[in-house]
Amino acid sequence: MCNNLAFNIPTYTDDDSTFPKPDIGNYDYWTALLEHFLTSSNTIEIHCWNEEIETISEIKSLYKNELEIVEEGNLTIFSGQIHSTLSDYLLNNYLNKIGEFKWFTVNLVKDMVSVFHSGHWGTEFFVPNVLKRDVAFIMSVIPDETSFHQS
Repeated sequence: MCNNLAFNIPTYTDDDSTFPKPDIGNYDYWTALLEHFLTSSNTIEIHCWNEEIETISEIKSLYKNELEIVEEGNLTIFSGQIHSTLSDYLLNNYLNKIGEFKWFTVNLVKDMVSVFHSGHWGTEFFVPNVLKRDVAFIMSVIPDETSFHQS
C-alpha cells in the first residue's frame, strides 16, 4: 500500500536569523536521502530566493546550458534532466560558505510525477506514494526527534 509521508527535521534559528538549522548541527541525512531518491528520478527542480545571489550565480555558472531558468516572483527556479555531474553537485556541495543549506526547495521527479520534495532549506520533506521499505530507510538516516505524518 502506498502512502504519503511528510517529515520535519527538528530545527533552531540563530537570534539574528530566520534560517532554520537542524538541531543536530549538521545535514548528514541529506546525502543518504538524496542518494536514495535520485535513483528513481529523472528530473530535478531547484528553487532559490532571489536574494540568494551567490547560490543562483553558482548554479547558472555551472549548469546554465543544462537547466531551464525561470524567475517567478521572488524565486529563481532551475529545472532539467538529472545527470551525474548535477547529482554530484547536489550530493557534495549542498552547503554555502557559512555552512547553511543552499537551496530553499529541491524537487525530484520521474516522468512528471513527484518522487521527493525537500523544503525550507533541507529541513522539511514530503514523499508521495512512499513504500514501507522507503519509510524504514528514511527513519534509519534522519534524526530520532524528527516528526512524521503519514497519510
